[in-house]
Amino acid sequence: MIFKKYNTLIFASVLAAVMVSSCKDEEAKPDYTANKASLQQLTDSVSQVYNQSTEGHDLGQYPKQARTTLKKTVDLAAQVITGEHTQAEVNNAFANLRRAVVEFSGRKIAEVAPENLVAKWLFNGNALDATANHHDGQLMSGIIGNAASHSDGGVLPVLTTDRFGTAGSAYEFANGAYIEVPYATTLNPEILSLSLWINPKESYGDNYIMSLNKWNGFKFQLQTDNFLFLTLKTGTATYDRDSNPGKMVNGAWHHAVVTAGNGSITFYVDGVQVKSESAAGTAFRLATPVNLAIGQILPKGILNYTDSTSPFYFSNAAFFKGSLDDIRYYNKALSSDEVLKIYNNEKPD
Repeated sequence: MIFKKYNTLIFASVLAAVMVSSCKDEEAKPDYTANKASLQQLTDSVSQVYNQSTEGHDLGQYPKQARTTLKKTVDLAAQVITGEHTQAEVNNAFANLRRAVVEFSGRKIAEVAPENLVAKWLFNGNALDATANHHDGQLMSGIIGNAASHSDGGVLPVLTTDRFGTAGSAYEFANGAYIEVPYATTLNPEILSLSLWINPKESYGDNYIMSLNKWNGFKFQLQTDNFLFLTLKTGTATYDRDSNPGKMVNGAWHHAVVTAGNGSITFYVDGVQVKSESAAGTAFRLATPVNLAIGQILPKGILNYTDSTSPFYFSNAAFFKGSLDDIRYYNKALSSDEVLKIYNNEKPD
């Protein structure tokens, strides 16, 4: 009798333990009956945004990396919808997708500081100004040699492949060839920024990129060691500044920016500030209009070969050797954030 009672107690204890264990298992099991309606609706909507977006580097398009990132987030949300997930996991996927679409919208390529953009030469088959300001350039052959022995180089800038590998979307300069832009007071602002892509072919001391009456206005060039170099005349002095340690590499595309006339001269290479030095005063206003030269020291029509005291005396050839593309000319000092945005919008993927 005692034995039977003892067995009954053991059985009851085991049964109770099993029931408690079963209850704990049921409590520990995740609840997969989540409401996914809002996530489904958002995923459908964002998928439509993604499908309608265009990848590229033009205004209104999106960089490749931006579309890739959004697609990954959409795919993860779709997996949550079709799989077994808790309400918390569904809510997290919803929040992540909302964040991703906000970030994606911010990556849509828009003009940087459009109210300060004086000119934009994209070189997509021509030298026209892409802004409404019509600072259109003309392809010119340039003078080579020196004052005693000079000649016309006899060639124009030639359309070439740009940094994306697209033919006819950049200009190659050689043998004195340059682009001449008619003078306008808007091309001679007190504060300026130049943004462009550079692919030098070779290194030498007078690799002129842009010049507005050389050191009587400003000149932007590469030195022998391929550092960016700006000469800026202000009301107080003439400043020579270089980008050391930031430099270009022959045969490779680099993004270059210089800002000047705001009390300092600052250089950026590939989106990163590499140097900033003081330069008191604002950029000098030319007393005599001189056309802007892209790829040359001066427009050839005003050159003087006999009077060494002339501001237009041709002492020696100074022209760019290599390729240029996407030149932006601003009447403000771009901020580091603005420079980085231009670089991210325009860099190869």
